[in-house]
Amino acid sequence: MSERQCDVAILGSGFAGSILARVLNKMGQRVSLIEKARHPRFALGESSTPLAALCLERLAHRYDLSDLFDLAAWGRWKKGLPQLRCGLKRGFSFYRHTAGRVFENTSKNDHRLLVAASPSDAVSDCQWLREDVDHFLVEKAVEEGVDFVDLVNLDRCARGPSGRWRLSGTRQGSPYELESDFVIDGTGRSGLMSHQLGIANRTDSITLETSLVFGHFDRVRPLGEVVESPLEQLNRGPYEDESAAVHHLLDEGWLYLLRFDDGRVSAGASIRKDCMSRLGIRSDSEPERIWATVLHRYPTLEAQFEGARALRPLEFVERVQHRFDRAAGNGWAALPHSFAFVDPIFSTGIAWSLLAVERLAQLFESRSADNREVDSRGEIDFSRYGRLLEAEADQILRLIEGTYRAMHDFDLFTAQSFLYFSTVSFLEVQQRLFSDRVEAETMAWRGFLGAGDPELEQMFMEAKSRLDSLSQAKESGDYPVLTDSFKTWIQQRIACRNVIGLDDPTRNNLYPVDLDVMRSRADLLGLSDEEMRSRYHLLRGRE
Repeated sequence: MSERQCDVAILGSGFAGSILARVLNKMGQRVSLIEKARHPRFALGESSTPLAALCLERLAHRYDLSDLFDLAAWGRWKKGLPQLRCGLKRGFSFYRHTAGRVFENTSKNDHRLLVAASPSDAVSDCQWLREDVDHFLVEKAVEEGVDFVDLVNLDRCARGPSGRWRLSGTRQGSPYELESDFVIDGTGRSGLMSHQLGIANRTDSITLETSLVFGHFDRVRPLGEVVESPLEQLNRGPYEDESAAVHHLLDEGWLYLLRFDDGRVSAGASIRKDCMSRLGIRSDSEPERIWATVLHRYPTLEAQFEGARALRPLEFVERVQHRFDRAAGNGWAALPHSFAFVDPIFSTGIAWSLLAVERLAQLFESRSADNREVDSRGEIDFSRYGRLLEAEADQILRLIEGTYRAMHDFDLFTAQSFLYFSTVSFLEVQQRLFSDRVEAETMAWRGFLGAGDPELEQMFMEAKSRLDSLSQAKESGDYPVLTDSFKTWIQQRIACRNVIGLDDPTRNNLYPVDLDVMRSRADLLGLSDEEMRSRYHLLRGRE
């Protein structure tokens, strides 16, 4: 019988669980990090963003974890952590394909959109090879004194009369038991704590239903090698097209492609449930057959993967979306992906998870202080944390459901994407410019994607509602007028946050990080021209 006691049990050793374990260990908490599998192991959620980088930098500074600072930018990663495989991510690339036809574009990029997220490679975001990153973070946790136990299958988590949790299961055939004051659930879509506590599953309330087939490949050809007339089809953009999170929009959903510096490619296709039978695909079909069926419908993508080799067996998830009724309760809290997930099209996962780590860390910091988050017995009140995650899951859902409504029309999709890009870029610029004025506590508790902001929540809801109406009017004569009306509405609504110059027709859908544009829009950030000039260097990021 293996019996242990700790202050905090963290279930799951993905990057968020391991970082939280290290932070709590720094505070003097006795932490047990419990893992069902064994590292290194494959994991999805590989594409970072500037908001994630800002979280990593704050965590690195606040808790003296220098490796997190290195993980926040491609240049620092390559210099400080060269043993960990990653990829350069300069931004987001989108292409609209039509089934049965080669990819077609124009010099105005009618079917291509590139939005840069950084001004240079050195301060760029990264694609994370999760088996390397997660393994490294677990090793760092163990090195720093965290109790890590792998190959544990937990089958019971219950709170006793004393208020302590008793977790039990098996490890390699032997009984395993642990007592803990608090439990943090980082088990992902399995949602171990929610299932154990009988928390209602609300997945059926999500109208969007998609499946995912995915894997890692080598010998995938660059898109520029397989499109016809490349000088016209892919005129020069703010970065190399595939040094980004690449999104190919399809009639049935979308396909992602993430390149790593060692030549491998992470790729997957998100397929709407209503299209599966039309494609002749059943949920019990072999993943390789599903993948081949999707590629075969799009000649340019099929040519790109011709000769490619899967580095591991492909996998298939029948339903990507999941959602539980609550994200926290007395003595426990779930990390975001153990609570809810919708879709990875805007790479929201890493940033949302790191925000949750920041918040939980601050709540545990408050345990030793006279703070309203802690009661007289030292019990942490996770309700604020839970309510915010629930609001954020709602906001992400509004954005993604609207985005899927717009995928059939690239102009509509582009306009809808500006809702995301204007929101996150405004927050990114704010956080960089005011890092000396705004406390980390305030930054961490600002709702992700504007959740909790009535104006932004209303804007996301109205965009989805308008796109619902447009979807129903596709065959009507009013459709072109309604489409133009939606694009105009988006342009007007994002104007007060459009610090990066989105919807500029002279850009032809190619948007660099233009620091001069940001400086010219200082008034949107509440700064005078002189104040902006004094802070201008902060927009370049730290190399």
